[in-house]
Amino acid sequence: MECRHPSDFEPQLTDEVISFFAQHMLNIYRDILYLLSTEDDSNYGRGTSIFDRTRNRFLNLIMTRQCPVDVHLVNGSLKFIFQIGSATIRFLKDDFENPKKKKYFMQQLHSMSLFPLDDQQPHYWRFILNEPKTLDDEPLVIFVGYNLANEVVAYWDSSSIAGLNHIHLIEPETPKPVELGSPLVEDPDMDNEKEDDDDSEAVNN
Repeated sequence: MECRHPSDFEPQLTDEVISFFAQHMLNIYRDILYLLSTEDDSNYGRGTSIFDRTRNRFLNLIMTRQCPVDVHLVNGSLKFIFQIGSATIRFLKDDFENPKKKKYFMQQLHSMSLFPLDDQQPHYWRFILNEPKTLDDEPLVIFVGYNLANEVVAYWDSSSIAGLNHIHLIEPETPKPVELGSPLVEDPDMDNEKEDDDDSEAVNN
């Protein structure tokens, strides 16, 4: 099945909006990998820390209205669900091609028997943090929309935005030169002349 851009289904899901959340997920992932990289750390600890920080970051961004679009918080618990336009969204860390957390992709479709199955329309959305599989790979955030049959019908990933997966270091600004006046240095000969004058006055007096 051919996948389309998320904005084809929900106009507010633009590259700018999706990449805003994706960049936060990538930054948190890198921060945790850097901080929890000792022999006392584990994949479990890193995974829970990534989830907790991402949830708290998204919650803060939504509550303080720092997102580039209006975002409605549906569920602020550990389940954590938010909504952009008509799109209901969750996030997780998993392998997109071989997901282990299948429960995140399964919807309880109580009304499927009442309505015809629309296999072209996404009914739920996921941000998926894909860890690199090799040292040469980059972490990837994938944003997908699934239909009622749990098939991908909308797709976006962070590689489509140039430079999103790379850390940008800002070049430090060179300080503007400050003109300093010439230092006040007394001429030693002037001091000697002054001492001679003082001695002369003392002798003459």
